Amino acid sequence: MLMRTAVVIPCFNVVEHIDAALASVLAQTHQDLDIVCVDDGSTDGTSELLADHAARTNGRIRVITSIKRGASHARNLGLHATAGTYVQFLDADDVIHPEKISAQLELARDHGTPALIVGDFEQIMPNGLILPMLALYDRPWMALITTRLGTTSANLWKRSTLIDVGGWSEQLASSQDYELMYRVLRSEGAVCFDRRVATQVLKRASGSISQTDVMQNWDRYIGLRRSIKEHLELTDRVRFLPEIEVLKQYIFMALRIVAAEDRGKAVAEYGRSIGKGFRPEVSKAITERYALLHKLLGFSLTERLLHLVKGPRSNMTTV
Repeated sequence: MLMRTAVVIPCFNVVEHIDAALASVLAQTHQDLDIVCVDDGSTDGTSELLADHAARTNGRIRVITSIKRGASHARNLGLHATAGTYVQFLDADDVIHPEKISAQLELARDHGTPALIVGDFEQIMPNGLILPMLALYDRPWMALITTRLGTTSANLWKRSTLIDVGGWSEQLASSQDYELMYRVLRSEGAVCFDRRVATQVLKRASGSISQTDVMQNWDRYIGLRRSIKEHLELTDRVRFLPEIEVLKQYIFMALRIVAAEDRGKAVAEYGRSIGKGFRPEVSKAITERYALLHKLLGFSLTERLLHLVKGPRSNMTTV
């Protein structure tokens, strides 16, 4: 059974990368592709380069032009402008191996066309270091919680499922792929895992970011995991107890970072997302002394005590 597959590439000022991305798509052994590049208001020559690619491939590559509204908006435009059983979303600075789509479609056929095929990938760091990023196989909820459920370009997405769950959220500035995968899993979408590394994801050097942006990222990080926790508790608290306990630990670690900037906000979120009876696990980031203080004093007083003893902490990092 042949399955037409859409390839959607959001593009914004990627003149240095788009050639390699498109070459990797055109080299796919699965050739029944509907390829669309969505130019999200580029100003660096990307638009002209995309037009050249469209002309040289006799229209096999189509280009949609949009004012700048972000990658999620561009992905949604491409989603609705293409046809196919599955969608390969490809960030313009990533590349996929020639067998990537064909191998994942074979998995899809073998597993009854699931909503999501999760792929392993390599992350190319700014210094050239290559890091393999492997999924947490066969445990989709735990993989989602621990950020081991693939990533945008490494996965293959069932088009009808994405349309049913509303597509990409255009309001989020980070974690868009994991928020979308949460809605896919929440809709009882089936998942299968491709254990081959078939995607290279370029990790660009980060630019400067304001403290407000950092805090908003952590707010989104915590908010998503709180939503997952509430959903799993309502679905089957006993069955998903391991996932719920891990979620509490992840939320707690994030709240410790938020507390350095706004302790009152962190304390309020702790009560909402974690609640009574929680015990933090001792780790590299949580000392036995901290765990003991937390047990005796609770989160609010422990963080207040640390603030008085050490002063404001500076461990604010992006999610």
